[in-house]
Amino acid sequence: MMEKVILIEPVLAHYRKDVFENFLKSKDFNFEIIAGRSYQGINSLEGDEKSLFNHTSLKLFNHTFYYLKGAIKYIYSKKPSIIICTGVDFHLIHTLIIYLIHRILFRKKFYWWSHATTGNQGRLGYLMRKLIYKTSSGVFSYNREGQDNLLLMGINEKKIKVVNNSLNNEDYGYLNHNIFKKNKNDNFTILYSGRVTKAKKVDLLIKALGLIKQKNIFDFKCYIVGDGDIEEIINLAREYNISDKIDFVGAKYGKDTHSYFLESDLFVYPGGIGLSILHSMSFGIPVITTNNIDLHFPEFELLEKNFNGDLYIDNSYEDLADKIIEWKEKLRVSKEIYAKNCIEKIKGMNYLPEVMSDKVLDFLKSKQPT
Repeated sequence: MMEKVILIEPVLAHYRKDVFENFLKSKDFNFEIIAGRSYQGINSLEGDEKSLFNHTSLKLFNHTFYYLKGAIKYIYSKKPSIIICTGVDFHLIHTLIIYLIHRILFRKKFYWWSHATTGNQGRLGYLMRKLIYKTSSGVFSYNREGQDNLLLMGINEKKIKVVNNSLNNEDYGYLNHNIFKKNKNDNFTILYSGRVTKAKKVDLLIKALGLIKQKNIFDFKCYIVGDGDIEEIINLAREYNISDKIDFVGAKYGKDTHSYFLESDLFVYPGGIGLSILHSMSFGIPVITTNNIDLHFPEFELLEKNFNGDLYIDNSYEDLADKIIEWKEKLRVSKEIYAKNCIEKIKGMNYLPEVMSDKVLDFLKSKQPT
């Protein structure tokens, strides 16, 4: 009889669909995925309705805490032998309760799936996080830096498995298109794709492009794909007299984003970057982002300076403009080489959904009694 595994997520994220499906098709484990119907404004994928629950929230000391109502009772009606849970987050109360019940009380297998950072809760939070990771069955880390953090905490290396991250196969440019086909757009085209918020610093991109136009260095086009605080950015584009150069596309997802990536030469993400770097590089597009490493998410490890992207001096739109100008010339001479570098890095670091799911499943199998 196959072991019952329950994976607990805050929400069934759309970009994780292929990984979820691979788990559910496993021939070695009986998987079920539990999640919230929505979380912080993000709605779940349509799935098994009985496995989706509502979050209740509580605000305390300027923090919002969440509890997945009804999930614990449902989980233990399924009698799982293994539970996998999103990384230690003291705001997700139900995950901590389930950890205490399943691992500490029942002494069953409990794994965290985590960025494996040290957290921002001070010394006490760090010590609690360290204790929780140490007493768990293991930790799936998104990248090697997370693994290093865990090792520094004193977590046994045999408990750690780096699984990287991924998108759905339909989101990878090189898996679905000939990305080496000549760009139909005559102008040099810059792309930003993601939520438009202050943290993403899209205003710096507008200012950098305004400076390039002011100096009359070269003609360009820019796509801003995403919604959010868009009016402020539109007004800034008018102020810098580049409204005619920027197409504010709005929110697009999945295949609806492909045409913009296929037309673009350079991806600029002025704030801390995560999975967007994988999305861009899968289309063979180099990435420019901030040199403030602390802002980035694990996927940032895909960027290798001057190999498939670059870093600008944080908050300096002048330096960002210089980097865009520099890469315009690099791509004029060696665009195909940089595109190949992007794909090489994705494949070499295994940022693919089937590899990610296989790593999780193989690690679980390795922990089964022989």
